Amino acid sequence: MNTATKDFLLEINVETLPVLYPRPWVETLQKELIKELEAQRIGYGGTYSACNKNLLICYIKGVSLHQDEISREVLGPPKHVAFDKEGNLTKQACGFAKTQGVKIEDLKIKKTAKGEYIYVEKKEKARPTKDILRDVVPEIIKNVHFPKTMRWDSSGFRFARPVESLLLLLGKDNLRIKAGNVPQKKVSGVTASVYLKKIQKASLIDPDERKDAIKKLILGKLGFLKADPQVDEALLEEVNFMVNSPQIFVGQFDKRFLRLPKDVLIASMSKYQRVFPVLQKGHITNNFIAIIEKGKRDMAGIRKNYENILEARLKDSLFFFDEDTKKPFKENAEQLKSLIFQKKLGNMSEKIERLKGLSRFICEKLALDEGLKSNIQRAAELSKLDLITLMVGEFPSLQGVMGGEYALKSGESKEVSQAIKEHYLPQGMDDKLPGSLEGSILAISDRIDNVVGFLGTGVDISGSFDPFGIRRNTQGLIQIIEKKALRLRIDEVIQKSIELYNDKLTVDRGQLKDKIVDYIKERIEYLIGDVRPIELKAAILEIKYFDIVDIFNRIKIFSSISDKKFFSEAAKIVERTNNILKAARKGEIGKVDKNLFEETLEHELWKAYLNMRPKMQDLVNNEKYEEATREYAKAFYKILHDFFDHVMVNTEKASLRLNRLAMMDTINRLYTERVADLAKLPQIIVK
Repeated sequence: MNTATKDFLLEINVETLPVLYPRPWVETLQKELIKELEAQRIGYGGTYSACNKNLLICYIKGVSLHQDEISREVLGPPKHVAFDKEGNLTKQACGFAKTQGVKIEDLKIKKTAKGEYIYVEKKEKARPTKDILRDVVPEIIKNVHFPKTMRWDSSGFRFARPVESLLLLLGKDNLRIKAGNVPQKKVSGVTASVYLKKIQKASLIDPDERKDAIKKLILGKLGFLKADPQVDEALLEEVNFMVNSPQIFVGQFDKRFLRLPKDVLIASMSKYQRVFPVLQKGHITNNFIAIIEKGKRDMAGIRKNYENILEARLKDSLFFFDEDTKKPFKENAEQLKSLIFQKKLGNMSEKIERLKGLSRFICEKLALDEGLKSNIQRAAELSKLDLITLMVGEFPSLQGVMGGEYALKSGESKEVSQAIKEHYLPQGMDDKLPGSLEGSILAISDRIDNVVGFLGTGVDISGSFDPFGIRRNTQGLIQIIEKKALRLRIDEVIQKSIELYNDKLTVDRGQLKDKIVDYIKERIEYLIGDVRPIELKAAILEIKYFDIVDIFNRIKIFSSISDKKFFSEAAKIVERTNNILKAARKGEIGKVDKNLFEETLEHELWKAYLNMRPKMQDLVNNEKYEEATREYAKAFYKILHDFFDHVMVNTEKASLRLNRLAMMDTINRLYTERVADLAKLPQIIVK
């Protein structure tokens, strides 16, 4: 291993980047650099990355100056070909030595699974790290993608914004690379670590430190204003990449705009001007907080400019609000017929009819009372009417929110209004869920309709390509059902949704339900996270009974008992019966006929099954999976072990063989059809 090391730094200076670009890009760049160093056998120490709106930095400590040397074995001809009967090297062996550039005495003999062969050990020459970095860094920069890129010169080099300069330092050495026509920055007489400290001293380049500094400024000002210590984290992340050295001020707007809904005021401030609203006891005030770049500036003029822009925005919002509320909300329904949901899936009016039908079906499955059903039906009927309002046209992020506001102003109940407001929740993994049952049912219906519709027209999701948000819809659907403990057979809801689409879907209906169920299972597996053993997820998701709450419950139960002896015994039963059934042809195994039994153990094993079946069904119906697993192991582990020791299952007599296979299949399915297919686990050892 090489011990000589130097620190490495890559700096990219660029025109101002979009606020959501720098952090994920530089983090990915760092990972790709490390991956390449490891692939190239180059040692390294600690890593650090930093970024702001104009600067992207990756820093790696203690990078080895050369690759680690490695030896590899190159096999030649077999020993019997390499040596003649007298033990002398043949022409083939000498030719192999010459081809490999080694002396004859360097040839060795090696035993392999295929016999003895001659071979040579060849050391790969270690290249200098600086040469490797010159080769790989331009490729890494090119291959780490932004959501959108641009070209600004004739070279064809693409980046999110024009790159002003590149700097690569290995110790004090400036490494020259070719990346389009981008100029190379050069520094003299400083190491990578000294240069990094110099930049850190000049400004807050660490995004987390800068974010903390901005948050501290905002909280300090909120404390001075005796306001709620509440900071919008998403807006904070955006502002973090708008300034390099933050400065704060407080502005105001006319109190007459406070009659606008709270969400409209917040959207007007945060979305378009990226200023922070100020709340007192949850109520919005006519103050706002702005973060700008530090410097000697006309603060009074800047404040006035911010206030004027916000006032113009709020005037527009007030106009939209007043226009939207001039007529009853329900009168917007007719216009939905001309608003397309998706060209293959019809208009929004048709979507509402499907939502009503699907939410009614879910209500029936959950046995909800008539009051809840009525509220959900009304919310579904009004759920998309805000899409044609002026306010949502200006602020698309307020769809649902404005629907709830306008419904309430039109005399709808609080329950209906809240359901409309909540039915787009959650918007992401960390977003809040609907608070009401009505909102939850409508949100589930909306997501199922979206997923079935888009997948049913042949839309494919691959990698980051998900233009219709199918992944987000599916994850939100799972989160709501699991957290709200809604006991639904989701496969039945999917089937109902397919039926409600009538002939609009192009994917074969017989395949579509399974395709959607499989996709939902994939997202469940992702959301479950780390489980030991990892194969446990596949074992539970294999069952046909598809209740999302039940699946999460099983995961918790089986994770807690996977180290118990009875669990291993149950798994061994499933494994052994599964293994012996693999050789049977599909459709060959019928039902068990006890009249064909010839051995005492056959009678005893079948009796054990008949005794266990009602008990097992009762335990599974009551979701007592730990007890079911214990009882299954107790009933079959010993007797099945004896059976395999003394009874030949795959006997030559066909009727006997198939009957014994049928018994193995019956015992296997007693557990795997409703509990878990433990044959998915790695080799099971019972201690």
